[in-house]
Amino acid sequence: MGQVGNLQRVVNPLKSYRTLRFTNSLQPLHAFRSIPALRSSLEPAWRKSSRAFSTPQEYWDCAAGSYDDNFTRTLIGATRRLAVWRELDRVFQPGQRILELNCGTGVDAVHLANRGIHVVACDISPRMVEIARSFASKANAATRTDFRVLPTEHIDALSNEAPFDGAFSNFAGLNCVADLPAVVRKLAPLLKPGAPALVSMMGRFVPWEIVWYLAHGDAKKAVRRLHGGDSLSRGALTIRQPSVREITRTFAQGFRRKKWRGIGIGVGPSYMEAWARRFPHLTKRLARADNWIGGFTPFRYMADCVLLEFEKEP
Repeated sequence: MGQVGNLQRVVNPLKSYRTLRFTNSLQPLHAFRSIPALRSSLEPAWRKSSRAFSTPQEYWDCAAGSYDDNFTRTLIGATRRLAVWRELDRVFQPGQRILELNCGTGVDAVHLANRGIHVVACDISPRMVEIARSFASKANAATRTDFRVLPTEHIDALSNEAPFDGAFSNFAGLNCVADLPAVVRKLAPLLKPGAPALVSMMGRFVPWEIVWYLAHGDAKKAVRRLHGGDSLSRGALTIRQPSVREITRTFAQGFRRKKWRGIGIGVGPSYMEAWARRFPHLTKRLARADNWIGGFTPFRYMADCVLLEFEKEP
């Protein structure tokens, strides 16, 4: 570490989480898009602005500048990111060309690029893509990353560049699309037969969230995920929360599910960061436990996020 000078400040606050063993690929750690984190990053952005956001693009453009401060430096964010990276590193191999949906500021794309994987990464937000390109350049990953301003709903525009060796979408990006079945129908022809597709989406039943909000006297928020939908910024962005069964059914049009696991079971959602920093050793132990139990029922049904691995059918 220390080769990407002005990015070092991003990683420093995470050093107390010693067991994570950060490598050079972690230096570009920039942001992650979990839904609890999404709320805590976006709400300050629009509350400080006098604008009324009319589209998701405007929303994400405003949020882009606050991603670093809100998530990268959190212990909880680090546990979430590394848990997903373990799966990405297992599935995707050097030399492959991968498609990323909802890439945000380019954290995952740069991580994979540093492993010798070429990533075509798309996002609806020009500001997000601008940050991602700069980020990749500073991390010496520009030659293996290709960032595009492209809404997920329009990925069929990449048909002339198909087929890809795989695809992924991290931390609830697909919870924010208006028509997930349409996205799946457009994604399938872009991948080679047998290619993997990993998607990380919101969990529906999160005991930590229920207990947390009930303890704070907010019963409505305690059960909000159970209703399957939410809205931010006066309707500019709608978040849909399908169950694992519903996600699997949606992806059945061209894919078969191989496995899935929960991400963030013992370690609570990101708004519990103050608690995590107060008890860092306990957070470390809970993160280890999550890695062990995340693939097993009933624990995986109680996760903040779920990570599903699909395979493109022949």
